[in-house]
Amino acid sequence: MTSTKAGEDAGAGFHRGLREAVFSFLKTKSLNPIDESGLLRKAIINYTMWFTLYAAYLFVGAQYGWYALLLVLPLAFAMLCIVLSVMHDGSHGAFSNSRFINSLASYSLAFAGGSPILWRQLHVRAHHDNTNVIGHDQDFESGGLIRLHPAQAQHKAHRFQHLYAWFLYMGHSIRWIWFDDIKDYFTNRWPVSPTERKTLLTEIVLAKAWHAASYLIVPALVTGSWQLAIVFYLAHWMILSVALILVFAMAHLTHVQEMPASTAEGKQDWALHQLATTVDFATENRLLSWIVGGLNFQIEHHIFPKISHTRYKLIQPVVKEYCAKHGVRYFEYPTFASVLGGHYRHLKTLGQPA
Repeated sequence: MTSTKAGEDAGAGFHRGLREAVFSFLKTKSLNPIDESGLLRKAIINYTMWFTLYAAYLFVGAQYGWYALLLVLPLAFAMLCIVLSVMHDGSHGAFSNSRFINSLASYSLAFAGGSPILWRQLHVRAHHDNTNVIGHDQDFESGGLIRLHPAQAQHKAHRFQHLYAWFLYMGHSIRWIWFDDIKDYFTNRWPVSPTERKTLLTEIVLAKAWHAASYLIVPALVTGSWQLAIVFYLAHWMILSVALILVFAMAHLTHVQEMPASTAEGKQDWALHQLATTVDFATENRLLSWIVGGLNFQIEHHIFPKISHTRYKLIQPVVKEYCAKHGVRYFEYPTFASVLGGHYRHLKTLGQPA
């Protein structure tokens, strides 16, 4: 892991100065912060890949039965690419200069069975506005089964969380799709206007209906086997769940990031807060960057969420240089294995008795 050590005080204008440096760099290179054509190409590739693999799943399932399980990993991979490379940029307004196209891209989450409206509340606002702040960043919620933040209550079972957490990660997406969205709607967890609430209900109903039809009903009818459809469904979403959880966990939970116990404790210059609570990892791995939608460049994403992920590699040297110049730490794990080890140590450390 490499890092630029923190200075005592980078100044209240750190974020403003960093923005000026990054946007000046992009202007010098004649690059639009929004890489619309590049992201559109990725969207076409990813959706073509998904529909091709989905058709192959139905065909193989109908003709060769359980051999269709060989397509679990490829289809999960295709959906992962759609969620991280299309939906994620769209939800941040970084897919296109058009608000309508950004909204359309963000609805890729409904294609996966989730609610784009609730995602914007949970991720774009709660997580990005209060990164790693307990009680505000909802990504720490685990029902007490896993201790991810020092301010969370500790239980005896947590001593083994570095061993069992990986299995719990498998159920995240299924719980999110079938329980969390519905619970959040009926408990009105994220207050929205009456008009948006009607839209939200329609969105949830249609997204869940599509999800059930595409992953369970249609495969069962085409292949003639409910057992195959259910096993395929569970395996697919367990794999996808682990991948999605790890992208978040490795960026924010490796025991080197700060963990504010309140918004007051975490309140400082916007960019400084993001640098203190986020790390980059495996930034030289171009294949990984393509798959996860540039989210191995989490520092750049958190400071510049409205810049397309295909620009992160280009602006990273500017961010690192600016941090070094102002004595601000910049954490970066060199490989996927090293950051995965960091998350393992985080789980193990927080699980031990104080």
